Amino acid sequence: MMGPGGFAYRSLWTIWFDDEGASLPLVVPIDDVPEHPDDQLVDNLMLGLRQPIDASDATSLAMLLSRPGGAPMRPGDRAWARVLIAAAQRHQLTMWPVHLATHGQVQAFRPDDLVASG
Repeated sequence: MMGPGGFAYRSLWTIWFDDEGASLPLVVPIDDVPEHPDDQLVDNLMLGLRQPIDASDATSLAMLLSRPGGAPMRPGDRAWARVLIAAAQRHQLTMWPVHLATHGQVQAFRPDDLVASG
């Protein structure tokens, strides 16, 4: 997933879980996502992410945004988390907290991160 200098590009990683919290043997990376999300792109993405839930024992999903560079969270990171959470709610998908992975750090987006300006 990560080279010696960190992540080479911005990606969105998805994994699904069953009702007992066990992960399914399926991890889907989406590479080269733009710095700022597009609502239509994310809505289309959610339609695709629903398919494993409809076709398996999966009941929820987790998403991790990775990007080059280090902390702190950037405005584009926060925008992605907000749009992903809102789209999951619109599509009635149960989602674990969104996480951000940068060089040397993985962190969850907290509610305060999602309302932070800038």
